[in-house]
Amino acid sequence: MYGNVMLGPTAEDLTDRTATGTSEEGFAFLREKGAALMPILLREEVTATYAGLRAAIDRNDYLIDVDDERRYVLVGGIRSTGLTAGMAIAEHVGGLLGGRLELTGRPDLPAPPRMPNLGEAGPRPFQDAAAIAADPEYGRIVCFCERVTRGEIRDAYASVIPPAGLDGLRRRTRAMNGRCQGFYCGAEVRVLAEQGAAR
Repeated sequence: MYGNVMLGPTAEDLTDRTATGTSEEGFAFLREKGAALMPILLREEVTATYAGLRAAIDRNDYLIDVDDERRYVLVGGIRSTGLTAGMAIAEHVGGLLGGRLELTGRPDLPAPPRMPNLGEAGPRPFQDAAAIAADPEYGRIVCFCERVTRGEIRDAYASVIPPAGLDGLRRRTRAMNGRCQGFYCGAEVRVLAEQGAAR
C-alpha cells in the first residue's frame, strides 16, 4: 500500500500467547525465501520487522455461530484469509441474522469519516500543485522518508477522529514509518503532534 516491499509472513505454532517477538530463525527463513524469488531483494535495507499472533482455533475453518437464546453472534478463528474474506463473512453473517433480526439502515447516522490516501496509487499532497497553492502547508515536508507534510499532520488532528498518540499518527499519515524510523523527523513530528492534540 505504501509502495514498500514486504516479505513474509512466517507461520509458527506457539503455545505462549504473549510471545510477540521476532526471531533470528524467522528472519533467516524469510531472507532465504525472498532471495529465491527476487535475489536483488537482499541488497535492500530492512527498515522494520513485525510480529503478531493470528487467531487460531482447534480446526481449520472459521467459527461462525448464532445463539438465538443469548442474542449472540460469534465470528472467530479468522485466520490470514480473513482480510480477503471479510466482505463475504459479513454478507454470510447478515444472511444468518436476516431471518432473526430486522436489518434496516439508519438514516440518522453521520457520514463515515473519510481517511486520507496513504498509498501510492494516487497523488499525495506534496505532489499536488493546486493543493499546495491553496494551502502551502501541503508543500512543507516534515518526514522526508515518507514525504509527509505539515498539512497532513494538521489535518489528522483536525479530523473527526484524531489520532491517538504518535502510533496513531504513524498509521494515519506514515510519518516516522520510513527508513530512518523517526530519527530525523521525530522531534518535529512530536512538536506538531503536541500542538495538534492541544487544539
